[in-house]
Amino acid sequence: MTHHNERRLRNIWAVLIAIVLSGMAVMAVWGGTALVTAALLVLAVIKCRLVAMDFMGLRQAPAGLLFGLLAWPVTLALLAVAKLAMSMVLSV
Repeated sequence: MTHHNERRLRNIWAVLIAIVLSGMAVMAVWGGTALVTAALLVLAVIKCRLVAMDFMGLRQAPAGLLFGLLAWPVTLALLAVAKLAMSMVLSV
């Protein structure tokens, strides 16, 4: 690991910590509303991307592998948003 890569990983680690803390703060302040849940899902997808590309070292991976690794959390987040939307519509 070069000095540049070590610094980059430290910066990404700091960004990941900031994302987690901001998600916790948003949840503590505004609670479990639908908008907050959707925002937390977006943050989760961003965290997945950062971990896959930087900590797993897949920034130069083949496009198919990278697409598959990033499509999985996006698909799960979209399914969670769809479930959230359906529960909101059906509860009215």
